[in-house]
Amino acid sequence: MSDYKGFLKEKNAVDELIQDGYRIIAVKETLEGDFIEFERHLERKELQLLTADARKYIGTIIVEAKRGGHIDSYGGAFEQAGAAGS
Repeated sequence: MSDYKGFLKEKNAVDELIQDGYRIIAVKETLEGDFIEFERHLERKELQLLTADARKYIGTIIVEAKRGGHIDSYGGAFEQAGAAGS
């Protein structure tokens, strides 16, 4: 699979979770990829991102939410600053 197709697959997975009402509660960076933890009510899901572009996409989402000054901007997807990288 090309890098671009891999990125699109991971981006779509992130977008689907956010559209389903999940919010990002943690980002853990490892040598095996980034592990993004999502939560909706009491249900949690974890997504592993392998492509560099998908990792940048998550960062862009978080920065955009912080710039907007709204914790719940971008579809109600984020917690207070500091949750990422915990």
